[in-house]
Amino acid sequence: MAHKKTPENSSNLAGGEFKGADEASEARLLDERIARYGVAHARSQAMLCHLREAPSQASIKTAAGLASCGNYLHFREYFTVGKVRLHSATFCKQHLVCPLCGIRRGAKALGAYLTRWQVIQEERPDLRPYLLTLTVKNGPDLEERQAHLSKSLRKLMTHRRHFNAGVPRAPWTELCRAEGGVYTLELTNNGKGWHPHCHMIVLATSQPSQTDLSSEWHKITGDSMVVDCRPILGDPVEGFMEVFKYAVKFSDLTLADNWHAAQILKGKRLLNSFGLFRGVEIPDSLLDEPLDGLPYLDRFYRYLGDSYQPASIRE
Repeated sequence: MAHKKTPENSSNLAGGEFKGADEASEARLLDERIARYGVAHARSQAMLCHLREAPSQASIKTAAGLASCGNYLHFREYFTVGKVRLHSATFCKQHLVCPLCGIRRGAKALGAYLTRWQVIQEERPDLRPYLLTLTVKNGPDLEERQAHLSKSLRKLMTHRRHFNAGVPRAPWTELCRAEGGVYTLELTNNGKGWHPHCHMIVLATSQPSQTDLSSEWHKITGDSMVVDCRPILGDPVEGFMEVFKYAVKFSDLTLADNWHAAQILKGKRLLNSFGLFRGVEIPDSLLDEPLDGLPYLDRFYRYLGDSYQPASIRE
């Protein structure tokens, strides 16, 4: 099994999950996947202990979910094709405090939008994907900064929608070049205040001007012109991964800050889409789809101590 890592040193635990889907043999990577899940679960257990130290009505309910989440994992290895599927597990689906659920949620969203992108590519080979990042100035008040980012994004989207619909006097925005897009809101805090920002995949026939977008964004936000827009070259999974990772970067947050952020963000829409990406459905289940009709080996793992350990293998 791969060497265990500490949660604090892992900036994007979901990355390996996404890359693994395209490897020739997922079975060969199972140990790495289990180790990655173990790192995520260790952070979840640390959060569980943190919430139990100062119980409240909200933390008691969250802790109850964390207590049973990911205690066992049941994989099916389809050995004739070198594929592995997560067949059963208990998930709390509290992705803002549970990295394990964050990994699974991100992987599901990535798979759904990559599938749509493949269809779009066949129908519109003239479109290219670009990665757009929009930020707002850091600040001490998370709720205010998050609301500021969300309001600014809504205004930018309204400009695009109204101009494309021919609304009189609607301003042009470089985002009008996009014929489709999907974006998520992300949150970090590395000691310089709360830093909410947006990662977006936009599909366009030509690259939106970063300079013009920066000017537009500054007019909207009043405090930020930090914009990055670059083409996604090579494997599109790399660019899409940047969008579908954690909503909160666990490695940047203390447990107390993580819990605070989760309460602020709970119930808020952190993933949205428009144009050609609108209507993509993300499966509610965090399990993998089985490969029916193929022989398999069942592999069971239990979380013991500080890592996942194999429980049994049966045919």
